[in-house]
Amino acid sequence: MKPKYGYGFFSVDSSGEFRQKILFFYWDPDEELYHSVSSLSNKKLEIEAMRKNMQTFLDSEKILINKKNVRAGVAHVEVGFLFSAKRPYVEFLILFKGDVSKGINLYENYYEKERVEYDYRVMWVFPENFRVVRADFGCSYNLVDSRIIYFDVEKGSEVSGYEFIEFLVL
Repeated sequence: MKPKYGYGFFSVDSSGEFRQKILFFYWDPDEELYHSVSSLSNKKLEIEAMRKNMQTFLDSEKILINKKNVRAGVAHVEVGFLFSAKRPYVEFLILFKGDVSKGINLYENYYEKERVEYDYRVMWVFPENFRVVRADFGCSYNLVDSRIIYFDVEKGSEVSGYEFIEFLVL
């Protein structure tokens, strides 16, 4: 099973809850995942293993909201297939919360530097009363209406291991 594409949709609400929905799309010519989730009991075991693996990955990151550590948690995992057992996807919902207040706020994430194995896109959406002041993802990004950020990362790119978004709450 080989990863082919990833998509992350991240939203922040005015209470400071960050929601990350991440989808990974794979090419699985031997239909390994399909066979491993063919029964309900096996599917539960496979999903739990994926949840634990993603949680381990998240626990290795350092996430700060306004210089305070926060812990991201995997809230939900789902497995599905697009048109064929050879095209599985895995969906994760990740949640964390930080203290945000009127004025300037800062989200930071420290993670392992790596070379990307597949193309992916990330989109961040902030509430109407938030404004992105500046950001750095180690790549160029697009800013729409001062509160929506999106960017693409190509296979083979090296990610820096650090990202931040500075945002203003009105």
